[in-house]
Amino acid sequence: MNEHDYVIFEVDDSSFAISSALVDKVERAVLLTPVPDAPEPVLGVVSDGGDIVPVLGLRARLGRSERDVMLSDRLLFSRVGGRRVAVLADNVSAVQEIGPDKTKGAGDIWPGVLYLKSLAGFEGDVIMMQDMDAVLNPEQLFELDRALAVLRGEDGPVDG
Repeated sequence: MNEHDYVIFEVDDSSFAISSALVDKVERAVLLTPVPDAPEPVLGVVSDGGDIVPVLGLRARLGRSERDVMLSDRLLFSRVGGRRVAVLADNVSAVQEIGPDKTKGAGDIWPGVLYLKSLAGFEGDVIMMQDMDAVLNPEQLFELDRALAVLRGEDGPVDG
């Protein structure tokens, strides 16, 4: 794999990509445990080898409603802000090399978008290149820490 390899996945009729260097593994989706007061886009959590891993949905970012997890769905395990997360996908289709000559900065095409790094034209499709560090902002990360602490029966982070 090289620095231009991306894991291509679909959510509804939209194609996304995450750098393959940021994807630990892809697994079949399982039932999610809800997390009360978790920030959007957290759909719930799963246990992976005893670790509690938040699962993120992208449908709301597309202006759509989230749906129940289906057995055919996949979880892409990655990292956000130094923590493990999983992204819920309808399908994972390929690992594909996408060179910089095929991409354009997302802000140049779609001003104000924060969670995409760039957009790529590939085989007649537009692929949204996900910026994993921007999926959750610092406030959402704080809310997630607090919600997970409550889920584990611990005291959450202190507001300061």
